[in-house]
Amino acid sequence: MTEFPVTVVDAGPMVRATLLLPGCPPERALAAFTDPATLRQWWGGELTFTPAEGGPYIVHFAKLGQTMRGRVVGYEPGSRLEFTWGWDHDPGAAGRTVLVSADDSTKGTELTVLHGPHGEGAAEQAARSDHREGWEYFLARLGQFLAPARSE
Repeated sequence: MTEFPVTVVDAGPMVRATLLLPGCPPERALAAFTDPATLRQWWGGELTFTPAEGGPYIVHFAKLGQTMRGRVVGYEPGSRLEFTWGWDHDPGAAGRTVLVSADDSTKGTELTVLHGPHGEGAAEQAARSDHREGWEYFLARLGQFLAPARSE
């Protein structure tokens, strides 16, 4: 099994997670966040998505009994997606956004997730830690899912 290391760093108020996807075109990498069947495979949720500014970006995680609900802030097919992020069970949480970009490089597609902003205080630091751990885990799963098939 091929490893797909995820680099996660704190970039000011944002958590930045980066994954290199050799042999995966940017369009396919970004589709992992916009295509319901693909998203279900690696993130385990049911996606409701309208690819227009202000459209819904909702992921329901039946196994957890939780829903992440947001709105599309910006979308450029094959290149970037930005959406707001909030949990139905935590309506008082600070508003955050997630910006996903897929950039073609000589080594493959570099997928970057910027999640935040995060503020000061214990609750904000706990949220930052949860987001770091979540992206580290799920982007590694995404790398495995998007890995090109190997012929033996």
